[in-house]
Amino acid sequence: MIADNKKRPELTVRRMPFTFDDDINVDWNKARPEWSYMVNGASLAMPYLEPYLIKTMKQALPKIDNELLAKEVKGYIGQEAQHYQQHRKFNDVLKVSGYEELAEIEEQMAKEFAEFEQNRSLRFNLAYAAGFESMALVLGHWLIKHREYLFGGADSRVASLILWHFVEEIEHKNAAFDAYQEVYGDYWPRLYGTIFATLHVMKFSRRAYIAIMKKNGEWGKLKSRLRLIKYNLRFLGGLAGGLAETFLPWHHPMDVDDPEWSIQWVKTFEKNNTELALLDTNNLGKPAGV
Repeated sequence: MIADNKKRPELTVRRMPFTFDDDINVDWNKARPEWSYMVNGASLAMPYLEPYLIKTMKQALPKIDNELLAKEVKGYIGQEAQHYQQHRKFNDVLKVSGYEELAEIEEQMAKEFAEFEQNRSLRFNLAYAAGFESMALVLGHWLIKHREYLFGGADSRVASLILWHFVEEIEHKNAAFDAYQEVYGDYWPRLYGTIFATLHVMKFSRRAYIAIMKKNGEWGKLKSRLRLIKYNLRFLGGLAGGLAETFLPWHHPMDVDDPEWSIQWVKTFEKNNTELALLDTNNLGKPAGV
């Protein structure tokens, strides 16, 4: 099953005016530094994961006969290209501020994604893409629902980057899923792809935030480790229910309603994108742009 063509969104490729200066701290949320490290770890993966997703979708495009789906996939590719470019700029600031050890993790990511491209089938790669996007949809809902707790009072440049990224993950929720359904459609490879992609990205994110914490001297502190466990449990608990729904054979992302905050974010962008590049993190409870 793929989405009804009447329900396909017009995906806008948004070139956000983010600026990431050298004064951004690795613990950009002073109240929740361990959460900052977790987000930094995930961000490090984006310039390797998302080009892989883009290449996979480009390979799938000639096999997609549905013109509207093909158009949506091209919009998805454009959005993902913006995501990894912005994350790379942010990641570069972190690395030059004293975290050169992250380069070794980046090398391993580049190696593994290149291996997928060269040695795995298009079925596997497309199932990975659909699976990652299924997880990202659930994560986007969780981040927006708990945005005040996770990003309240934090550096608005980083909070704005993450929330923009996941507003668009929610917006293009159908693209990779429907591309897989159109080209293959088998349930078990999709299920495997969802589990594999989720664990694969989490593996590298974890390696990165552990490297940051070791460099900071936080990894050996009991209080820091306990807080990290708390955030991980909160994250996994938020992911579990929604992710389990994606495992169902009849699941489709179009059945998941978009959060009101993300809808308002999109409407605000149509009027003025500048304020969305610097959200008021002291007032995240309001609709975006109000």
